[in-house]
Amino acid sequence: MKVSEQEFKQKMAWSLNQKIDHGLGTIERFFNINPDAVTSFSGGIDSTVLLKMVRIIKPGSKGVFDNTTNEHSEILKFVRTCENIETVIPNETFIKVVQKYGFPLISKKIARMITDLRHPTEGNATVRNCYLTGMTRSGFVNNNWRLPKKWHFLIDVEFDLTSKCCDLLKKKPLQKFNKQGVFIGTMATDSRMRKQSYLQTGCIDIASNKCKPISFFTKQDIWDFVRMYKLPYCNVYDKGENNTGCAYCGFGCHLEKESRFERLKIREIKRYEQIMNLENNGVKYIDAINKILNT
Repeated sequence: MKVSEQEFKQKMAWSLNQKIDHGLGTIERFFNINPDAVTSFSGGIDSTVLLKMVRIIKPGSKGVFDNTTNEHSEILKFVRTCENIETVIPNETFIKVVQKYGFPLISKKIARMITDLRHPTEGNATVRNCYLTGMTRSGFVNNNWRLPKKWHFLIDVEFDLTSKCCDLLKKKPLQKFNKQGVFIGTMATDSRMRKQSYLQTGCIDIASNKCKPISFFTKQDIWDFVRMYKLPYCNVYDKGENNTGCAYCGFGCHLEKESRFERLKIREIKRYEQIMNLENNGVKYIDAINKILNT
């Protein structure tokens, strides 16, 4: 069910107790529809809070951890301490995805644009024109879909960029649980795309059979919940990480003041060296990153 911008702002302004009550009610409603629903559990702080809330309604319900082969070591250790968690493994590995499709750099959107522009076909001619000029199929200019000029040089570099990582390593392995229903710990404040998704469907997305009961939580709400319930959480947050997404993902790294890769280097020098030496079309990951950072 669609949510208006005004309703969204009102929910965001609720107290933590109001958000918890609403979230628990949402979880209960989703279980009424999907009694065997599972919780997508990444081991990160958001999904840790989500799993706790789900198990308040249904103690002992199953969590599913997708080991993307791109996880922080601390996450892997933490997940092993949690009860009733099923681990699924993707058919691909991060290393194979990089070698086959390219490096995850800049953003999913930019990487997708670059991929289409580097691999022209008759079928993507209109899309490619839109990326270069902003001109849509209907004849209107939409600059949101125009590739920024500063990234045009990536059309001709030796290495490829990819937006396939998430689809192959995160989404695909969890698809087998869609029929029974999945709780997901995403929040509207994570990104513009997630906010728009929430506004379109609300907390329960009937079409995809997914439930996002903490959609209007903030990071402050998450940490307040952790303190309220004295929840154990992954210690990688105590080592300087604010987010525990894929450890080697380069999306957004050019915007960071303190490099995620430098933090990885301090914590795990051998893994850092292995990942930085990954190659696509003969170019090492570290060299591709530096080319981006020097732009």
